[in-house]
Amino acid sequence: MKIIKLFTLFLLIPISLYAGGSVYTRYGLGDLHHSFSSRRFAMGELGIALGDQDYLNYLNPAGLSRLGLTRFEVGNLYNGIKLQNSSGSVFHSNTYFNGFMIGFPISHNYGISISAGVVPYSSVNYEIMQTQKDLLVDDHNISYKGEGGISKLFFSGSYRLPFDVSLGISFDYYNGKIANSTSVIFDAQSQFNSAVFNKEFYHHGFGFTTGLISNNFADYFGIKEIKDFRIGITYSPSLTLNSDSTNLSTNSAGTFETSTGTVKSNIPYKIGAGAAFNLDNNYIFIIDYLFQPLSQLKIGNIKTPNIQDFYKMSFGFEYRPTVTSYSFWELVMWRGGLSYEQSPYKFMDNSIKQLSLYTGFSIPIGFESAVDFGFMYGKRGTTDNNLLLENIYKFSVTLSIGEFWFIQTER
Repeated sequence: MKIIKLFTLFLLIPISLYAGGSVYTRYGLGDLHHSFSSRRFAMGELGIALGDQDYLNYLNPAGLSRLGLTRFEVGNLYNGIKLQNSSGSVFHSNTYFNGFMIGFPISHNYGISISAGVVPYSSVNYEIMQTQKDLLVDDHNISYKGEGGISKLFFSGSYRLPFDVSLGISFDYYNGKIANSTSVIFDAQSQFNSAVFNKEFYHHGFGFTTGLISNNFADYFGIKEIKDFRIGITYSPSLTLNSDSTNLSTNSAGTFETSTGTVKSNIPYKIGAGAAFNLDNNYIFIIDYLFQPLSQLKIGNIKTPNIQDFYKMSFGFEYRPTVTSYSFWELVMWRGGLSYEQSPYKFMDNSIKQLSLYTGFSIPIGFESAVDFGFMYGKRGTTDNNLLLENIYKFSVTLSIGEFWFIQTER
């Protein structure tokens, strides 16, 4: 089938080009992901109230209720970060597989659809090198490195009530390994031996997400240009992950396992609300707010230092031309957005904030199928108080394929 062929082709894109990323991901569970598709990415990353017949909604399962065809989406994401402090700067980048989703409409009359997929939940990717001068030992370098993250495997479904309110629920399984290492490196001529200390957490556990998208409120406004106005809500209750921990020590004598065990990681609830409306049939506007009290995050019943509550506000739009012919430019969709967020990180009472701008477009590749592109430029942090300023560049590509499946033929 076309879906299988395009998926195989997409996987031929290099998964990892360069290891590097944000130093801030050293804390907590790393950077949290809120968007999967390039379409929502280009509109500010959220879109809680969006329900589409030609795209899959990952953030709010109630958005599946309008699904028109069997759809498959798969994505890649490039992430480049320029790290800057008061004395210099360095650039890191990496490209990784951004997950996939597949969705099936079961009943158009009742808005029953199901979907499944695997998407990233959090990511850790950093490396710090420091030179130490010590009167007690020889000069040496200390390296702090972290990598990994948590993925989410989900199965979701939707249902539309008789008064046009859509409900959805997603059953989620979280798993992934986060590895942190500290290396003490002496010169070969030194009488001291180099050593590496590793701490690994393998997180796994179950959770769920619920969602709602309201009926159309456009008729109450009395504005004929507004065709469809809906409000969306999504909620993920707090969840507990089992975290298998392993501590390793490596020196000239070999690698030794110093301790193992299982602890509980308590991740706070997440709640979001948004609105979406159509203007003159050509424009879609969205506005969203997402909140998670990550200051309550606990790993091993211990609150994570340097972690604060997270919130994100975003605004986005999409332009869909009125198709009067099948010329290429009349089928291209254009998008843009912006967001402001309080990141999960804080240092010395300095809250790390981020401001981001987005843009993107879709290129049709056939009936109900497209390649979506999304671009983001963001600034996070500050160079004050010896902190880091990050200039973030992201480029997202998603294949969105729609096909007719399970068509009943008349006898």
